[in-house]
Amino acid sequence: MGFSFSGIREELDSKELGKLYRRLQADCRYLAPSADWKAVVAFLHEKKRAYRLKDRILWRLIQYYRQGGDCERLGAVFLAAFAPAIVNLCNHGRKQCPHFGDDDLFHEVCTMFLRILREMKIVSDKVAIRIVGRLRNDVQAMLDEKCRDREWMPTDVIDFFGSHPDALESESPDDFTGIMKTMDILGVSDARGLLDLLARRRVIDWEEKRILEATLIEGKTLKDVSQPGEYERLKSRRKNAMKAIRVYLFKILK
Repeated sequence: MGFSFSGIREELDSKELGKLYRRLQADCRYLAPSADWKAVVAFLHEKKRAYRLKDRILWRLIQYYRQGGDCERLGAVFLAAFAPAIVNLCNHGRKQCPHFGDDDLFHEVCTMFLRILREMKIVSDKVAIRIVGRLRNDVQAMLDEKCRDREWMPTDVIDFFGSHPDALESESPDDFTGIMKTMDILGVSDARGLLDLLARRRVIDWEEKRILEATLIEGKTLKDVSQPGEYERLKSRRKNAMKAIRVYLFKILK
């Protein structure tokens, strides 16, 4: 799912998550006093009482979450419950790495958080403290790496894409050569992974990713991947995608 607090609040009110709550409430007595997920989150946000009960609720919900299926919807509940910690870490990240886009940082922190819930060994005491501690360490390691990357990135990377983001107008294979050279300098070895990252960060859309993947990685021509009457449209999409990538790299490297 996409990561935004407005989206998370909407998910808490969703019919599907409501059904899941009633099912889990019947199975877990710790949920019995709460009317819905918002009530559970509000209880978890209280700071001065029932620490043991909060541990039990979180521990049980994590076990459900790891079962997968419909229980994966619990990710929205966890994001809402841990929102204060996530916001604090994002605020810290903006100060340490101001060049890291806000949406990208929020996405990375949320992704790390949910991965911790799936993979970290969780014991039944001090659950929230342990999770936040692990998340803080992982986020800090990511920020340190981002800052190191920015320190050693040579400024002449920009030269591969011209002196201005609007300079690239050709459709020659050299456009792709520039991308590959930049990937080499940045130490990125997986072109598919790079394109997937750019699509997830909405630098390019998923159709543009498909076009670039086919022509950049698989060695196909636009004619190979075009349906009848689509060639000019795909040519324009590829050109726009290349330009968007260059603008994005300028933003990071400037």
